[in-house]
Amino acid sequence: MTHWKSACRSLARRPVFAASCILVLALGIGTTTTLFSFLDGVLWKPLPYPDPERLVALYEANPSKNQNTSLIAPVRVDDWNRLSEGFEGISGLYSENVTDTSGTEPERLAGLRVAPQYFQVYGVQPLLGRTFLQNEEKFGGPTAAVISRPFWRRRFGEDQGILGKRLVFSGKGYTIVGVMPDGFAAPTVDLWMPAQMNPGLSKDRGLYSRFYQGVGRLKPGVSVTQGQADLARVQAALGQQFPATDAGWSALVRDLKEARVGRQRAPLSILFAAVVLLLLIACANTGGLMLGQLQRRERELAIRSSLGASRVEIVSVVMREVAALAAMGAVFGVGLSWWGVTLMRDLFPSLPRAEQVRLDWRALVFTAAASVIAIAVSGLIPALEALRTDARGGLHHAARGQARGRRRFQRGLVAAQFAVSLVLLLGTGLLVRSYLKLSHVDPGFDPRNAITFHVGAEYGEDRQALARFQEPLLAEIERLPGVQAAGTTTFLPSTGATLRVEYVLEGSSGDSGTGKIPAGYRSVAAGYFQALRVPVLQGVACPEMRADLYTQPKAIVNRRFAEQYGNGISVIGRHVRTAQQGQSFNPEIVGVVADQKEDGLNAPAYPYVYTCMWGGGVPDPEYVVRTAGDPRQILTAIRQVVRSIAPNRAVFGVKTVEELLESSLDTPRLSSQILVVFAGMALLLAGVGLYSLAMLAVTTRTKEIGLRVALGAGPRRIVTSVMLEAAIPICAGLGIGAALAAVILRAKVVQSALFEVDLTDGVTLLAVTAMLATVALLAALVPARRAAAIDPIRALRED
Repeated sequence: MTHWKSACRSLARRPVFAASCILVLALGIGTTTTLFSFLDGVLWKPLPYPDPERLVALYEANPSKNQNTSLIAPVRVDDWNRLSEGFEGISGLYSENVTDTSGTEPERLAGLRVAPQYFQVYGVQPLLGRTFLQNEEKFGGPTAAVISRPFWRRRFGEDQGILGKRLVFSGKGYTIVGVMPDGFAAPTVDLWMPAQMNPGLSKDRGLYSRFYQGVGRLKPGVSVTQGQADLARVQAALGQQFPATDAGWSALVRDLKEARVGRQRAPLSILFAAVVLLLLIACANTGGLMLGQLQRRERELAIRSSLGASRVEIVSVVMREVAALAAMGAVFGVGLSWWGVTLMRDLFPSLPRAEQVRLDWRALVFTAAASVIAIAVSGLIPALEALRTDARGGLHHAARGQARGRRRFQRGLVAAQFAVSLVLLLGTGLLVRSYLKLSHVDPGFDPRNAITFHVGAEYGEDRQALARFQEPLLAEIERLPGVQAAGTTTFLPSTGATLRVEYVLEGSSGDSGTGKIPAGYRSVAAGYFQALRVPVLQGVACPEMRADLYTQPKAIVNRRFAEQYGNGISVIGRHVRTAQQGQSFNPEIVGVVADQKEDGLNAPAYPYVYTCMWGGGVPDPEYVVRTAGDPRQILTAIRQVVRSIAPNRAVFGVKTVEELLESSLDTPRLSSQILVVFAGMALLLAGVGLYSLAMLAVTTRTKEIGLRVALGAGPRRIVTSVMLEAAIPICAGLGIGAALAAVILRAKVVQSALFEVDLTDGVTLLAVTAMLATVALLAALVPARRAAAIDPIRALRED
């Protein structure tokens, strides 16, 4: 204990050095632990269900099609449950937001409709009550709802008497029968309801009956590959039995966790690699600070040696101080991690499993390991240098004998810091350039002065009644002062809704002579293209919305569709239908519009068909309104119009189209912002390391510099000498960093995150070079100027 008190007193006598080491280590350990906690919660930790490795996501698949995966039809969920041998159970779900009118004000709730066995597949027991009974899952059965704990907490204050209370959707009461625990689903989910498929839809094998997200539980000992083979066998048999709808289709089985978070693996892995590099820089920088301190303490250590202290005892003195610094750095790092984890959850709320991120024992173990690494890297090697201190040559020899070797070692540390900084800065610069290019991509429409929202409606409602609501609603909104156009769509462009269908175009042989052509699809209503200012290149836009379900609808196609499949002939007046639908639904093409970035800002234009929507055809579309000024100022008037037409319908999901477009860039923008912070810290730490090296060089060469000044060397020559010594590790580090960057930045995980940017991007290279040169110049200039100001008389008098 006495030795540790002595180490703490020694550090207290050098507060600037101690504070610098603690701050550097805390930043390195804190940021690394934060990212570890985030990656652990999102990517590595098992899903919070019993035997999660047996849970899989299921899709229908057709390798011959451009869009080779699809959602699942309810009838196939029944078929797969009945015929498969490798699954304990298979179920499905789809989203259906509902408006609850049981309270004083209508409230929009995020709901999921689930097929039979849904909760049994996951194997999680409710926190309160029960899940659905068999009779509640059948068409026409009792209506029931299971609610999530966040909704229970928010709406009912965790009232233990919640069971038996009723929610009211579209005038129909749903009895609350259970509450699911935290973590069972995303916190945005409010409740689950039985799908209760009607007999016609539950047997429909057609294209538009595919809307279930499939989930299954494998039997013990059955692998994902074996489950895939099992369902492929089942689907092949169904293809023979139902060739018109099932032939050529198979099944795709994926690990459920991979299906949820796989798309986020690349950007998160890049961030983690950046932070690990930052920790290495922090450790190396602490090592540099330790070397500088050892140089200043040569006399003290030599005195200890001359008084009989063994070399092991001398090393112990140094290592106790290093251990104390690392411990304090780890403590502050853990505190920084608690704050950082909360910050990361706020920055990435849309990431799968983000709500499950916690600073748990895994992160604490990682912190301890990081601290051990920090001790080894930042203190062990400098302490071992102390073993070489030779007291037999006297204090003067001790003060000079090891300086050159330590400068070589610190040069290596500085070179490593600049190498890592170069890699980080280049990667950051490329991601920032990529984001800037994405943010300036022309989306094909004008997002300014446009607002989008939903009005509560459900798919089970009478379509004629919905039409009688939607038609006057659009008409009344268009009459509001300042409104220039209003329309609806199933999905707005660049929002991640990539939908593909095979079409048959009149007068076209199709793709490769098959008669079928792949294209994306949307349903839109009159005023939609005007609301987004999408130019109509040929023909006209959609006619006004009508409730007549028997009139043949019209269709609009984009320029890419017309050019790719028109065969040089105008597509206006020709008919287009989906390959699986007959002549009963054969819309006439009445217009061609400009290409929009439907599939994302980083995706090329793709052929699209826009079917003109009839009244009530889509119960819950996206309403889009263009105004002359700020679109949010019209929102109150829109709510009043909705209330006057349908008082029990809620307006929700309100966003400007600009905000919606910006949200599609959340991941690349946040990745760039975080990497900018990390790269800035790395650059700062590299500068501190270079400053330490230059100061060490000046300190150890004080007598030499004083002698050179006495012999007539001018300040400029002294400054140049110090700057040239600092340039040696910089050049070495940049060379190593360039070689590392050429390998690391060409990795697939990095390339997948870039958009229209390559490694030789001139702007990035110029900016990175300028930043490194500026930091290096400033870090070396201060010690160089100090060297030039050395008094030769005082320097020569020093022992």
